[in-house]
Amino acid sequence: MNKLRNFALSRPFLFGLALIFTHTILGALTFPVHFLFPENEVGQIYGDALSKFIIFLFFLFILWRFRWIKASRINRLGNILTWLIVLIIVSYKIIAELYAFTGDIAFVFPNSPLAVANLVYPLQTSLLEETMFRGLLLVAMISAWGDTKKGQIKAIILSSVMFGIIHLFNIVSRPIGVVLFQAIVVSLPGILYAAIVLARKSLWPAIVLHWLTNAAVNIKLIGNEAYQETLSMWIIFAIALIPLMAYSAFLIRKLPESYHYEEEPG
Repeated sequence: MNKLRNFALSRPFLFGLALIFTHTILGALTFPVHFLFPENEVGQIYGDALSKFIIFLFFLFILWRFRWIKASRINRLGNILTWLIVLIIVSYKIIAELYAFTGDIAFVFPNSPLAVANLVYPLQTSLLEETMFRGLLLVAMISAWGDTKKGQIKAIILSSVMFGIIHLFNIVSRPIGVVLFQAIVVSLPGILYAAIVLARKSLWPAIVLHWLTNAAVNIKLIGNEAYQETLSMWIIFAIALIPLMAYSAFLIRKLPESYHYEEEPG
């Protein structure tokens, strides 16, 4: 495990690619958990959720073995101010996503098992992806490059680019042009999530932001079988992200010139 940890610290970009590859392999290996659930839409969503939760536990184990639990901030919930900021951001981002991808900001939580399933599934996705990209990968990159402000910016941007890259797997179900633009645009919230994790010293705000904004759109689209994402939707969403990117720049500017994690005992 020490060799893998040293690899992460010395080659963080390659480590990020290795995380994406591992995520893909584990996704295939955990697919049989779908057979534990009914072969209907709700059952298969729960199968996807369980698969992602198992992969999350694997990456959480890696965090623990690397002695990066404290560094990842997954053990800290954050203070009241942090959650007030999250409340404002999540409210804005949900409105922006609903408008961009559905054209309607009205939201009512349906009383149906499918709605609950679409609330559970994004939570598992968020736990997994935030542990990967704002936990393991960001810690590796900040540890390697965080001695300077430029290094911190490099770590934030590259970890977010990796976050965008993993969305390229959507190419199996969506038009290639849409997926390529999506991979670029989703890197922008990744910058926001990374900035919040470093500035507010907790991974949970990023998890909650990621979870609730994804869940809102999924639930809103229940019953819309003909729905198809378009390039124009992603352009509208990218424009709506401008205020959040300005806030991200503010957070990054306020980071210390040298960012170091507290070492955990071996």
